[in-house]
Amino acid sequence: MSRLSRPGHFARATYISNLPFSKLLRIAVAAEDPLVRGGLVSLLGLEPDFSVAAQGTGPEDNALRRADASAELLLWDVGAASAERGALDRTPTLALVRDEESALDLLRAGALGVLLRNADGERLVAALRALALGIGVFDPTLVRSLLVTRAAPADNTVFTPRESEVLALMAEGLSNKLIADRLKISDHTAKFHVNAILNKLGAETRTEAVVMAARRGLLML
Repeated sequence: MSRLSRPGHFARATYISNLPFSKLLRIAVAAEDPLVRGGLVSLLGLEPDFSVAAQGTGPEDNALRRADASAELLLWDVGAASAERGALDRTPTLALVRDEESALDLLRAGALGVLLRNADGERLVAALRALALGIGVFDPTLVRSLLVTRAAPADNTVFTPRESEVLALMAEGLSNKLIADRLKISDHTAKFHVNAILNKLGAETRTEAVVMAARRGLLML
């Protein structure tokens, strides 16, 4: 299975395998527009290993909150909505956004994946499969906009050699467990390094940390 993000790149939109999972992947769907919501549900219905766990207008919809325990992923067409920091920490979320500003808001809210709303069905399905494997997803158009046109000068933040290794793997979209496996360290140690990186950068989510590090010249993408 190929990776959605290549070494040294964060969430490049190359495709992982479209082979189905061995078990049903339960996905909650949120969209304010009922036509958009219905279209997303229909798209997921074409995949034999996808199951729609619940539908609603947004993450705080009662139907979706009740489905938190059973849904493994949340697919949210954000539209004109917004989310507070940490609001999406409960369930790994793929957010479909209109523009760069919305993307930043969703990263701060804890979304693991962000695509533009015009992403085609193949890319959207591949992104959901990637999230299910703990791999972060970010639209390459937004990457260029956020990390190039808004690049900031380097600062005085200093990482240890191990933290730099962990940060590079975070930029590939790897989960703590996959980072631990790659570096041959314990899950606890990987989590410790990730938390240290977030604290040094003043970031609240892993994705925000990668974006901030790249802006400051601390990470080459």
